[in-house]
Formats: sequence, C-alpha cells, structure tokens
Amino acid sequence: MSATIEQFEEMKGFLSFGEADAANLQRLAPVFATHGAKITDDFYAILARYPTTAALIETRLESLKATHNRWMSQLFEGSYGAEYFENRIRIGLAHVRIGLPPWYVEAVMNLIRIEGHLAIVEGVPDADERAPLYASLLKILDLDLMIINLTYSEERLDRVTSFTGMSRKLIENVINQAKN
Repeated sequence: MSATIEQFEEMKGFLSFGEADAANLQRLAPVFATHGAKITDDFYAILARYPTTAALIETRLESLKATHNRWMSQLFEGSYGAEYFENRIRIGLAHVRIGLPPWYVEAVMNLIRIEGHLAIVEGVPDADERAPLYASLLKILDLDLMIINLTYSEERLDRVTSFTGMSRKLIENVINQAKN
C-alpha cells in the first residue's frame, strides 16, 4: 500500500479542513456521545436488510457495533494527523479484506450524514452555530470516505501488480497512457 500522509494532508487542504474544523468536531463530541448509539444501530439495521451486507455482519454484530462506535468517537477527538490517517487506512483495508464492495461504504455514509445532521439540530440549541459544525462533520466524513476509497484503489493496483508481475510504476504508466 503506497497511500501516504502527504496524500492525506493534500486531501485535508483540498477540503479546507483545518484547526477550526478540529475545534468544531471536538465541540460535537458530547452530541455524538448522546446520539452515537442510535446512529450505529440504524447503520447496522440498514446493513442487515441486504443479503450481501447481512452475511458479513450476522455473526459479529455486537463486536462490529462496538467498533463502529469507537470509529465514530474518534471523529470527534480533535487530532487528525498521521495516527488518525493510519487508523483510517486500517479500517479501509478491513473493508477490502472482507470483500465489501466500495459503493456500500459510500451509500451507508449517507445515513451518517443525515443522522449526524439530525443529532446536531437536536443537540445544538443555537441555530447559528449548527451550520459550521455540520460543515466540519461533512468534511471529516468525506476525508474518511476518501481514505477508504483510496484503500480500494491501492489494493486493486497491488493485486494487478502481484498477478501480472509488472511493477506498480509500469502499471500506473499504462493507466496514464490509456487516458491519453
């Protein structure tokens, strides 16, 4: 896997994710401590509805819920450096390893966006404060999704490299030439 912290920093820059967002997310920690379990329950209720995802969770639901709650709480810890990035890479690789198609990850993130908004509306009384808090939530969710998607593309390149015996650089050159 060749994903780097430099890529992560570039992603953060592209989204204008900065110190104000980190502070906003820390402010949201108590809101999500209150609402997180419901979001997690709803998240897994959706996954249980579909045969592909239901088969992946049926024997380990409580363990997965605990992991999801831990993931969600980490969104609000305020530290988004190398350790955060490496943790998110491991999460992405876990999704790849179990064979979960990436579009499931993208689709279910929608639930977290919607329920996250509802949690903010309920948990933050001042309507003027909600928009920047929600914007910061969207940024961190998008960063997490970008990292997870990066693990899928990196894993595919690694698989093609292994299968063909071609160097990664050569495969990337072929991909770039195919675009032209």
